[in-house]
Amino acid sequence: MSKDNQGMVFIVDISGYSQFIRKIDPTEGLTIIRRLLNGIIESNHLSFRISEIEGDAILFYRMGGPPSIAAILGQFTRMRKAFKKVLQLYRPELPEVGQLELKAIAHYGHMEEFKIDRFSKLYGNILVDAHRLLKNSIPSDAYVLLSMDYLEQMEEFPLDYTTSCGTYQCDIYDVGSLCYRYFPFDGKDIPKDLSYHNQKKRSKINLSEELVI
Repeated sequence: MSKDNQGMVFIVDISGYSQFIRKIDPTEGLTIIRRLLNGIIESNHLSFRISEIEGDAILFYRMGGPPSIAAILGQFTRMRKAFKKVLQLYRPELPEVGQLELKAIAHYGHMEEFKIDRFSKLYGNILVDAHRLLKNSIPSDAYVLLSMDYLEQMEEFPLDYTTSCGTYQCDIYDVGSLCYRYFPFDGKDIPKDLSYHNQKKRSKINLSEELVI
């Protein structure tokens, strides 16, 4: 399938943001959130472009074929490490930062880039669906959600589809049912599902090389 006008949306979102800004001094809160977002952006080793930064979320994207699952999980792991590093600076005096976590949505589909003045914007159903996927029923504040539209693009699934690729789940929205698989982090630097146990699959794709942390 042609990758023209196909692309990935990767939304990185801070969990616990709304409660946090209600409890903390606005000036101090702004400084912390700015440093957290900067840390995420500086950890963008997959060279995603940024379409928007909206309060607690950054909308990254790239046109063309999608990165591998291992690369996406590695990208999130690196971003979350930078995020946690900033939190550690404030935790001794501001225990409220302990409620903050990081989550991400990876979705793939047709979208168009267009310009408004100096800004690049995106258009397409992929944006609508990605924002709805943020409102999911995942029982975790720290995870990576991979939409089925993205997973279907993988020619050689780098993890065992039936048992090792996260947890399969669907949610009902006003646009219908959207299905995905998710990897909970929950205090871990790397999700448990990425244990290197499938030697046959790894002979085709070297996860230890792709999972850059």
